[in-house]
Amino acid sequence: MSIKKISGYFVRYILAIFIFVSCFIFKPADTYAKANTFGELKQELADLKAKQRANNNKKNLTKNQIASKNNDINNAEKEIDSGRQKIEEAKQLISQTEVKIQELEDKTNQLMEAYQVMMSNNSYLEFVTSSSSMTDLIMRIDAVKELSNYNKDKLTEFEELINTNKQTQVDLANYEKTLEANIQTYKNNIQALQNDLASLNEIGMDLVDEINSKQQLVDYYNKIGCKSEQTLEDCSRIAGNDAWLKPLNKGRVNSKFGQRIDPISGKLKIHKAVDLGGNAEGTNVYSIGNGVVVGIVDAKKTMSRTGRKVCGGNQVYIQYVIKGEYYTILYAHLLTLNVSVSQKVTSETVIGKQGGGTQTRSWESCSTGTHLHFQVSKHQYEGYNTFMAYSIVPPGYPGGGGWFYSRTQYFN
Repeated sequence: MSIKKISGYFVRYILAIFIFVSCFIFKPADTYAKANTFGELKQELADLKAKQRANNNKKNLTKNQIASKNNDINNAEKEIDSGRQKIEEAKQLISQTEVKIQELEDKTNQLMEAYQVMMSNNSYLEFVTSSSSMTDLIMRIDAVKELSNYNKDKLTEFEELINTNKQTQVDLANYEKTLEANIQTYKNNIQALQNDLASLNEIGMDLVDEINSKQQLVDYYNKIGCKSEQTLEDCSRIAGNDAWLKPLNKGRVNSKFGQRIDPISGKLKIHKAVDLGGNAEGTNVYSIGNGVVVGIVDAKKTMSRTGRKVCGGNQVYIQYVIKGEYYTILYAHLLTLNVSVSQKVTSETVIGKQGGGTQTRSWESCSTGTHLHFQVSKHQYEGYNTFMAYSIVPPGYPGGGGWFYSRTQYFN
């Protein structure tokens, strides 16, 4: 193996290690607005609605661009059909012209033979004696020559017409290739535009779901009498938790937190959760402690609204205080949803049923089998971007393939 190839492997190896370690060591920059007060929460909702309006405008513009490209494709296909018809017409004209050329060549050959016979000695004497005068003789000879020359000119004209039609065929065939290339370009553009309309294949909320969840939170804080200047923590205190419980009575770590080959895309990605399997679809999923539901994704409603399957299926976001620290936890790939936004939960609350298997495939796009996607973010819930930025390794779980057999079992 060459030194150059070894160096390349070494660089890629070091880079992979750096990316992996950075996910655990480096704290993300706090670039996301933090809603400390109820007023700031309401402003976040207003900002989300403004973003939704901007996105809708972009979607409409993109749809118009797609319609325009489809129209270009239709026009190009019509031009191709017209060009092919012209090619067929040119072929027919060539065939007809070739028949006329053959007929003219036959007539010209007959005239030339008559002319040559006429100019032979015996025929010439006979022709001379039958002529009324020398002028008559000359006129007869000139007439034969004129007719012969006319036929030759016609032959040249027909041959030029054939060459022109053949070139027309070549030009039309080349133009058809250009149109087909344009059609492919238009189709590629349409695909790119359609990709812009589609959501990324990641577990999470779309903008409408996030607005709905945020609106329900605002309604909840209004209901309990929060003032705009009040902090959310003061306005609605969550009972704290002293320990990390498990969301399942037992389970197996199918996939741990960190780099892995994504089973859907086949690409190397950071998996910011643990996938918990080992149970039948429909198994109870519990809240890990006292908390408040801050976000919901109802996969069936989202699908009926967007026309696409939802990666992550039914999802519940719950905010907790554990050992004095705020955390937000995502429970994804749920078969059912048993809670609603702003609902307070305890460690005995069944938030839903475990899904991700055969019963959810009609509206769930990125699950490879029954399991619970359990993701922890060390932060108050302020939206999906903040949640993802502060995701941490869920504490207390065994390594990949390891089992736990009670909700209180904890692994260091």
